Amino acid sequence: MIEINTDIKIAVAGCGSAGRSNIREFLKVDEVEISACCDTEETLARHTAQEFGIPSYYPDLAEMLEAEAVDALVVAVPDGEHMNAVMEAFNRGINVFCENPLASSYAEAVEMTRAARESGLVAMVNHSAMEMSVVKSALKYIENGSLGRIKYFEASLMQNRLDAAILDDPYEEKRLIWRLSAATGSAGAIGELGSTLYELAVASCGEPSEVSAMIKNIAGFNEIDEYQELDLTAGDTFVCQLDFANGAAGVIRGSWTAGGPYEQLTISVYGEDGMLTLDTSISENEFTLYSPEGSAKIPAEKPESSLQDVFVSVIKGEAAQVSGFDSALKIQYFIEQSRLSAEGGLRLQFDAAEDSEI
Repeated sequence: MIEINTDIKIAVAGCGSAGRSNIREFLKVDEVEISACCDTEETLARHTAQEFGIPSYYPDLAEMLEAEAVDALVVAVPDGEHMNAVMEAFNRGINVFCENPLASSYAEAVEMTRAARESGLVAMVNHSAMEMSVVKSALKYIENGSLGRIKYFEASLMQNRLDAAILDDPYEEKRLIWRLSAATGSAGAIGELGSTLYELAVASCGEPSEVSAMIKNIAGFNEIDEYQELDLTAGDTFVCQLDFANGAAGVIRGSWTAGGPYEQLTISVYGEDGMLTLDTSISENEFTLYSPEGSAKIPAEKPESSLQDVFVSVIKGEAAQVSGFDSALKIQYFIEQSRLSAEGGLRLQFDAAEDSEI
């Protein structure tokens, strides 16, 4: 009897930290084969293939997709390359699992979302922070009404990326440089970190309707002679003051230049009947709930499945799609409003439902 291989074959574009993290998660999913990876740094692609036992590696995405018959592509390249990679996959009938943010601009996100709809393919966006068990558990308390009507939301995502450059790790320094470079299409910290924070804000309070934003370059790399030609003007730090359509207020802030732990996510949500708070630098396994009866440490529930697991199930027709391009487009819209606010020094009012281009 001939055995038919029904594994979902996945290729990975980008072998940096996001690409490698996705490889680890997809390898935990049953009936999945990571058949190829690519990176413009061919040495990194080779090392990644060797580390994870991936049969083939390439220095070029088009070359990889031409040579490999795959069911899905993980897009973990720099933000400015997301659109080209996603469109390349759609044109070949390949499902897409894209790292956040969806694109480097709202205009690109609109085009990508239209293409996803027209293709009929599975198109999902990964929000790794949203998938943390402590975050999911905290959001459940908000969704089930435990805090009552939400009045105020505050969240920060602070990363210490400068140490990697100081320690002269060439890969980490290169990742920091492309994140800061407007020439690569990077939207800066507001694009990468802001997408996660806006996801959290919407999940907690609904859609924002007003923003006042500040975006700054604190690292000062654009003032160093050897980096002068690289246009390192994408903001590394931001703060956004928000008003929400439901009457709540909030603040989100993020930076790549924070000292301390490599990454720290903090969330505080205040409602009429209580509040909750979490800090991943203290614990990723519990959050604190405050109510009129007192406070309690609430352990995080173990998630039933990862977003990578869901993606594979959707391809197999066993689950409904979540975290699609449509919801990512809405987040991209909020990021765009924040950028416009910061550029003009304005407090902007908007209605995403009316302003959305699709």
